[in-house]
Amino acid sequence: MTSPRTTIAALLAAVCLLSGCGTQRQALPLSPDDTVRAAQLVLTDRCLHRQGLTPPRPDRSPPPAAERRRVVRALFGAGRTELRVRLPNGYVVRRHTDGCLAAAQQRLYGDQPRWFKVSTTVDNLKSKAPRGDRAAYAELRSLAVRNARAVLSSTFAKGTTP
Repeated sequence: MTSPRTTIAALLAAVCLLSGCGTQRQALPLSPDDTVRAAQLVLTDRCLHRQGLTPPRPDRSPPPAAERRRVVRALFGAGRTELRVRLPNGYVVRRHTDGCLAAAQQRLYGDQPRWFKVSTTVDNLKSKAPRGDRAAYAELRSLAVRNARAVLSSTFAKGTTP
């Protein structure tokens, strides 16, 4: 399993290569998962920047505790959790709909509540997930890959950084 630091570092390197940060502009083929992750990173970074916050990075020293709390609330949402899925084992998974991550998922998957439900079910139950949830997962994932490519293309076509 890849660590979050390694994943973020790889995505940042891919974004940098795609945006021409290196000496030579070249296209880096990303897997569908990395394409969605990179676009999600671009979207969440933009959202945090709009709120005057600095996105966290493993190569930066952590901000003061109060700033960290503001970033966490902005990224993951705050207040009452709006989404909830109860798994067959009784475990309940909850998610906010008001954070930058939720907004990025809405943009990529087109329906963040539906994506949360089917992805939570499929990720936890794997092949035992209901067929309808597995089909919805594949459909929404395919949409997310297309939307992620559009986000990345428009970001780098404009010559902007994420």
